[in-house]
Amino acid sequence: WHAENPQPPLFYPRLKNVKVKLGDERLFEEEQYLKLIRGKRVGLITNPTGMDSRFVSTIDKLARGKDWKLTALFAPEHGVRGAQAAGEKVESGIDPITGVPVYSLHGRDAKKRPQNKPRPSMLRDVDVLVYDIQDIGNRSYTYVGTMKLCMQAAVENGKEFIVLDRPNPLGGELVSGNVLTPGFETLVGWAPVAYLYGLTPGEVALWLNDYYKMGCKLTVVPMKGWKRSMKWWDTGLPWIPTSTHMQIPESCWYIGMTGMLGELLAVNVGVGYPLPFAYVGAPWIDAQRLATELNSRQLPGIFFRPVYYKPFYGPYKDRQCEGVQLHITDYDTLMPVEVGIHIIEALHKLYPEQRILYGGAAAAPARQRERVGAFNKVMGTTEVRRMLLDGKTAEEIIRSWEPARKKFATERAKYFLYK
Repeated sequence: WHAENPQPPLFYPRLKNVKVKLGDERLFEEEQYLKLIRGKRVGLITNPTGMDSRFVSTIDKLARGKDWKLTALFAPEHGVRGAQAAGEKVESGIDPITGVPVYSLHGRDAKKRPQNKPRPSMLRDVDVLVYDIQDIGNRSYTYVGTMKLCMQAAVENGKEFIVLDRPNPLGGELVSGNVLTPGFETLVGWAPVAYLYGLTPGEVALWLNDYYKMGCKLTVVPMKGWKRSMKWWDTGLPWIPTSTHMQIPESCWYIGMTGMLGELLAVNVGVGYPLPFAYVGAPWIDAQRLATELNSRQLPGIFFRPVYYKPFYGPYKDRQCEGVQLHITDYDTLMPVEVGIHIIEALHKLYPEQRILYGGAAAAPARQRERVGAFNKVMGTTEVRRMLLDGKTAEEIIRSWEPARKKFATERAKYFLYK
């Protein structure tokens, strides 16, 4: 808690085994960081994950401070309070709890154009932008894309930018998947980094500022106690769901395996069932056949169990599906994105008539174009899909991106804040 209001208004638990002090805790506890906001008007980019280890939100801390003023909240995908579903428009308005204006960074303006970047009018009453959102270490997740656009807006409008750092749930050693093709940047593929990039939000901000030569007046408030070898559960921190289908930290690994396949909507990947991203199923899949095919590949750290289930919503809602459940057997050897390519290639090989890579045999042409575009965006290239259609194996595709992946894995060390 901070000096201006030392006693929390309610009871907040103190967890016993917390090993990491978050950036948002250090901001309010250490003068070297507190001075960054003292006497200033603060705009906060956050969501429900912007909490400390005692479940106290950064919104509340800033709203109750006397030496600074919280003048604006900026809402990423899912909203400041997490009320919106994936991809759903987030509205601007007034936060009902603090009375502070909320500006949407995941909607459309009056002319129906995407509104993902703060406009000058939104920053008129802001001296410094503060970013405090828990990331999942996945390039297709939109939060870091939002951070990048906010950094650009800070530069264009002469504002300072502060990142309150948080752990990468996957740790800081895993680098998995292809590097996005330069020029292919979107909100779901925000820079030429590996799909799972092994950096914290603060480290990514340093990388972005350098790579794009932004000239952002950037300060990262680092964590204390975090190590690159730490998975989420090693930190002792409570997991606050980062979005609707990310209710447990293990989902950060599962979405790296099936998230890109899910963009095609040709199969159900567990969205609409109790463990999102941990299933691959459809009415036309033979569970035993798919499990046998995938397990025969002896992929490190993963086992595929035949399953039979009926999704409550999402693709194939209320229809009997067969498929596999993904069981992680070794987090240290698992390469999630590489596993995901094997799954897509196996489905394409076993069920060519289902036109997986076109968004499904039953999809209308316009729907197919939409799904193909979504897949290419999250992959950060058209090459992966092209190679699959050309009959290349998963191993051939993975080998094609290995040089760039290894190069990125090595070069990112320049931006490490932690060992």
